[in-house]
Amino acid sequence: MAVTRIEWHSFNAWGNGYFTVDVNIPPATLGAQTALAGQSGGGTNYTGIKHYRRRLGDGSDQDIDFGEWGNWPPVIFDHISSITFAIATGSDQHAWLVARMDYWG
Repeated sequence: MAVTRIEWHSFNAWGNGYFTVDVNIPPATLGAQTALAGQSGGGTNYTGIKHYRRRLGDGSDQDIDFGEWGNWPPVIFDHISSITFAIATGSDQHAWLVARMDYWG
């Protein structure tokens, strides 16, 4: 298998809470990764993969949810139909996320 396409995504968030972006795709085998590209304000900011839908062999989807921010992995590799990238910030904080999706075929 080889990488057949690469896609980049980015977004930013500020204030106290979780901020997410859902990327829905035709089912594909891919590796996805995310990183904190920058931040301002004191305290901890966090980025990761909060959720994805695994496409099963019978055509149904299985939801994989990682829960709270400390459990969000920075990388997944699976056959998916949707992925949710997320940022967690505190009060008076601003954070930037960058994500890469490598499609395998």
